[in-house]
Amino acid sequence: MRPQSIVRFEQAYLGATLLWLVNLGTGWKTRLDSLNSNPAFAGNPQMAELAETMMIGTTVVMLVLWLLLWYFTARRASVVAKWVVVTLFGLSAIGLPFTLLSYQVVGALSTLLSLGTFALTGWAVWLLFRPDAQTWFAGDDTQADAAPFE
Repeated sequence: MRPQSIVRFEQAYLGATLLWLVNLGTGWKTRLDSLNSNPAFAGNPQMAELAETMMIGTTVVMLVLWLLLWYFTARRASVVAKWVVVTLFGLSAIGLPFTLLSYQVVGALSTLLSLGTFALTGWAVWLLFRPDAQTWFAGDDTQADAAPFE
């Protein structure tokens, strides 16, 4: 049985993924308009179609990656997947100032959703380092089941 920290990690991580998808959906047109206003794409409908196709492809690849990381971290106790999650969170922390700087372009809702996604992911990462999660990643299920969630 999975420890409480891993169950909470799963909830926070999947919540962050869902929030990311909501943010992407609400800001899709804004992001696409931003790409289309780029001089490299202006006046070339084929480039605009390519940009949208690339956005869809990137979204699908990212979603599959995040779901695989969730599965291997929360269901298979993969230490490698855990560290990939931590590394990606670290990279998103580096990108956080740019998210805040893009406020005027993407708007308040998108910025708030991005911050919410970042906060949920941060909480999920923190849960991976709780004592019961550490025991579970070490492969000792009996102690992890008995560990209380504080």
